Amino acid sequence: MYLYGIDFELLTDHKPLEYIYSAKSKPSARISRWVLRLQPYRFKVVYIKGKDNIADPLSRLTQVNERKVEQTDTDDFMKLITLHSIPKAMSIKQIETESASDQVLKSVRNSIRKRTWPKGENKAYMIVKNELSVIGKLVRRGIVMPQTLQNTTLKIAHEGHPGIMVMKRHLRTKVWWPGMDRDAEDVCKRCHACQVVSQKSNPEPVKSTGLPKEPWQLIGADLMGPLPSEDSLFVVVDYHSRYVEVEIMRKTTTDRIIRNLHRMFQTHGLPLQIVTDNGSQFIGGEFKDFMEQQNIEHRRVTLLLPQANGEVEIQNRSILKRLKIAQVEKRNWRDELSDYLTMYRTTPHSSTGVSPLELLFKRKIRTRLPTLDTTFYDPDDMDQETRDRDAEKKGTAKSHADEKYHAKESDLGKGDKVLPKQPIEDTLSSNFELEPYEVLSKNGNSCSAEKRRKL
Repeated sequence: MYLYGIDFELLTDHKPLEYIYSAKSKPSARISRWVLRLQPYRFKVVYIKGKDNIADPLSRLTQVNERKVEQTDTDDFMKLITLHSIPKAMSIKQIETESASDQVLKSVRNSIRKRTWPKGENKAYMIVKNELSVIGKLVRRGIVMPQTLQNTTLKIAHEGHPGIMVMKRHLRTKVWWPGMDRDAEDVCKRCHACQVVSQKSNPEPVKSTGLPKEPWQLIGADLMGPLPSEDSLFVVVDYHSRYVEVEIMRKTTTDRIIRNLHRMFQTHGLPLQIVTDNGSQFIGGEFKDFMEQQNIEHRRVTLLLPQANGEVEIQNRSILKRLKIAQVEKRNWRDELSDYLTMYRTTPHSSTGVSPLELLFKRKIRTRLPTLDTTFYDPDDMDQETRDRDAEKKGTAKSHADEKYHAKESDLGKGDKVLPKQPIEDTLSSNFELEPYEVLSKNGNSCSAEKRRKL
């Protein structure tokens, strides 16, 4: 409020700002939004050296002497918990003492010495009785650990966070007890640090989207880019016919997307449902209001799962391939995109066996390729054949995908705790979020979950 209506200078030691806010600048979409937000002010950006910037010392006041940092009770408590959570090395004397008081091992020692195993007792030890021996109070198969030291042994074996197989191999060279492998697996699976950096679990089997009854009932939309020319492509695919609409956009704002959808709806009519990802242009109130005004159901796919909107993602790959070819051949990518769309729309689709244009408009169009077939087909006769072919192709693709990715149904249910996948920011970023979420519901292979509140 102190700067409205006056001319002022903005002194900064960040040299790029001087160019960004100049008349010669050709900024990206994000920086353009910054410029627009500052348009009500009249100012000039002037560069100064950092040592002359009176605001710069504020960034250095955070450097404090670590020795002078006050230690709080919380810090002491956390340090105590950490120290006690690290198990100390175990001595043979300690194991022998605990083994002497372990009732199960006492019974096993007697059975080994007398070479008689009472029926129904110590079945887990009886299986390996020929491999067991006694030295003092110790039972040998390696070293058979008493019940009281098994958890400590597992903690020591999991130092360095080995995987399940490595931890089992490590334990087998030294110790043994019934169910040791199962306990090792449980420790690895329950280790929070291992969970957040582990590989994602096998995907669930593919659930193909059924072919809509009519064209332009279900459509998918996505943004692709920005390209080196700073343009972006707005791609819309009809799930019934696979017909593709592509708009070249300089700015990818929600308003521009709504305008392009308006133009498409003028040609094809309003769909019943539209599927998008969770891009900022699709999750705001403006887009939501537009969908409600047009009475269109808006479905957003699962976060970080672009294959859930598979039809659009497949088209994005195909379009990108043609743009790369245009770049290699030094040709105009806009012309190449136009040629690709003409070819694609008039070529029979691999799933339906009919060209997208025919399925959408119920007619054939003339192309540069010669043809003697000028007859029209009956849409009713073609419809069932199209559906059968589409179902067959999707079934084949599902089988291949499920086999390739070892897909299996998940057993998640309401109340289970999960770690959601998160975007990778750098090499050391964990694959999953640190805080667990609680599953609220599961519909197909999509889950709804919320972060647990700390009490």
